[in-house]
Amino acid sequence: MESSSWMGGLLRVCDWISKLAYLNLLWLGFTVLGFVIFGFAPATVAMFTILRKWIMGESYLSIFSLFWSVYKSEFKKANILWSCLLVSVLFMYVDWVLIHSMQGILHYMLLTFFVIAFIFILMITMYIFPVYVHFEGSVLHYFKSAILLGASFPGRTFLMMLSVGTGSLVSILFPGVGLLFCGSGISFALMYFSFSIFKTKLAKTK
Repeated sequence: MESSSWMGGLLRVCDWISKLAYLNLLWLGFTVLGFVIFGFAPATVAMFTILRKWIMGESYLSIFSLFWSVYKSEFKKANILWSCLLVSVLFMYVDWVLIHSMQGILHYMLLTFFVIAFIFILMITMYIFPVYVHFEGSVLHYFKSAILLGASFPGRTFLMMLSVGTGSLVSILFPGVGLLFCGSGISFALMYFSFSIFKTKLAKTK
């Protein structure tokens, strides 16, 4: 009985590993299909959509069919969302350059504002795709929700940052692992923590 339980657990682990690897390869392939710049956002939305369903217990689904369906249907909206995020990052870079050209008290004041803005951008980047696949709304709604969730749950936000940092470091140290699991592994962690927050907020509203 104990041996059977152990084997069942091992099989589930192997199943998760194979599914995450397959999903990561789909994500990379469809990102390239959209010439990277246009393919990244819809491919990421499709990946988060599938991860959300897995976390909700929908294990048996056609991964490729669902991925392709979401990729096509969300192509335009996902790219608008991604473009807004890229513009925000571009403004941050311009601000960084300008801040370094200044001196005195103004330099430190603007640097303080920059650090605060950077934290907000970081929270948006981590929460924006989980929020996108879980809620219906406008692009502005997604941005506002991402900031609100990140600021309201600092503990889980920190764990998400830690997951991104750890996953990125492992992918740099072991490129083969990164090729198979970087995108899907980090995204799974982000979706898992985000979904736990969604459930917490839903429970509070009841």
